[in-house]
Amino acid sequence: MWPAEEVRCTPIRKIRIVVDSEDPITPALPLKEFVKLFGRNPEPPRFRVISVEVLSCPEDQSVVLVSECDSCPRFIRRTKDFVYCAPKPVR
Repeated sequence: MWPAEEVRCTPIRKIRIVVDSEDPITPALPLKEFVKLFGRNPEPPRFRVISVEVLSCPEDQSVVLVSECDSCPRFIRRTKDFVYCAPKPVR
């Protein structure tokens, strides 16, 4: 297959954001910022906490959703909080 040093292991960053389901004009806030601003945790059903998983693509350094990695020809697999990519296309 590939020598271990050639496989790129990229950590996944999980961002938890709060969305106001009753007011679509209110901007989404990171969970920590919401708690800091309002002094409490978001309460459903008005507020929803959404987790977004992103990473910096090892190929072009752009920020991508983890779900987009599956369409990349260099993608090998996702394991726990990491994505593994080959140095050359594998499919």
